[in-house]
Amino acid sequence: MTQVTQENLRSILPGKIARTIMLISEEEKSNVKNALLKFYKSSVYKELEIEQTKRWWQSSLQLFEDFVALS
Repeated sequence: MTQVTQENLRSILPGKIARTIMLISEEEKSNVKNALLKFYKSSVYKELEIEQTKRWWQSSLQLFEDFVALS
């Protein structure tokens, strides 16, 4: 993959999302399902799904920190 586009973006997100959700779950001492639902409703996740925002470039830790800051 030489260039990230809206079409191939979904192939790089699952691992990044999974690690971010684990961080949220640990921080909030909640189960993974609750962390998953909270993250999917967040503005960070919405921006992550749009290639132009370049959030996909951020690490899971950066995504987690932004999630916490905006919550």
